[in-house]
Amino acid sequence: MSLPAICLDCEPFRDRHSGFSHVVFPLAQELARQNHRYRLSCYVPPTEVGALGTQGVQYLTQRSFHKYFNPASYRFRLWHATSQLSWYVPTGPFTKVVLTIHDLNFLHERPSEHTYTRQLAMVRRNIRRANYLVTISDFVRQDILRNADLLGYRPGQPLRSIPNGVETLVPMPGHTPGYVPRRPFLFSLGSVNAKKNLHVLPPLLMGTDYELVLAGGFAEPDYEAKVRAVAAEAGVADRVTIRTRISEADKAWYYQHCLAYLQPSLAEGFGLPVVEAMQFGKPVFLSQLTSLPEIGGTAARYFPDFTPAAMRHTLTEGLREYEAQPARAAELRARAASFSWARAATDYLTVYDHLLRS
Repeated sequence: MSLPAICLDCEPFRDRHSGFSHVVFPLAQELARQNHRYRLSCYVPPTEVGALGTQGVQYLTQRSFHKYFNPASYRFRLWHATSQLSWYVPTGPFTKVVLTIHDLNFLHERPSEHTYTRQLAMVRRNIRRANYLVTISDFVRQDILRNADLLGYRPGQPLRSIPNGVETLVPMPGHTPGYVPRRPFLFSLGSVNAKKNLHVLPPLLMGTDYELVLAGGFAEPDYEAKVRAVAAEAGVADRVTIRTRISEADKAWYYQHCLAYLQPSLAEGFGLPVVEAMQFGKPVFLSQLTSLPEIGGTAARYFPDFTPAAMRHTLTEGLREYEAQPARAAELRARAASFSWARAATDYLTVYDHLLRS
């Protein structure tokens, strides 16, 4: 008796620097390792065939026309679409669909009317096609319920949260990044854009000898200019460094050597860098908004608002507490360890079982 065929959408492999790729790749690896009851195929761009090896996984090659007609999807009992904005969902009517929803940031960011309309239409289409919805945080799950009518969520449609795991970061011996700070430094990782709210960080350097390193996949030119203007106004422009598309080795180095990790985001579906920083036992200072309190828990410290005085007080007191309590580093590492790809893959396999037995 042949095993049921299932497919995992790995289209994000097209950019290994992207946040989605850092989620889908380890999930695919863990599913291939744990799965013994399905024939697992990974749906990948042509250049990524073989990216996960051959043990326990087959490959389906992505073609652009699959956005509109995907004949290969007819042979799968189940298709896991790994993003709420994926173009690639089965056109076969009998293929069951699991949809992972990472965030509904467009509802909170107030993007352009064109962007809002386009993203809402895509999310509605994918939710309507899905048989089971999974969110990466309980905040996003609640966001769907709060906006059910707008999003086309059907009462009774299965919905649960499965937190992302986090890969273990191991510093590369002897490695130094392209830019090495000359002073103790604060670090923040993520695309340099408005939702990350990074322009509130340069004033934290006033009255200190700290540097600030901002790194991410890309930087929106207008917003980068705003960050630099705020830094210049605060008189700290020479201590703010913005780097894009850094390597994994660079990222690990910055986490390992930073004084603290900061994430003042206005919208986050999860907050992967927060967990990565906690892996290194580093103190993390976060926004109180959206999913971040769920991810940081009691191990993190939170900015009460984004005024410079309030943020400086939170940072100063938090660093003082961290230095006075050596056990805080162990608490942060323990919090990070609770986010596991092995657990996430087990939970997804349970979802697949539920759908294919119903």
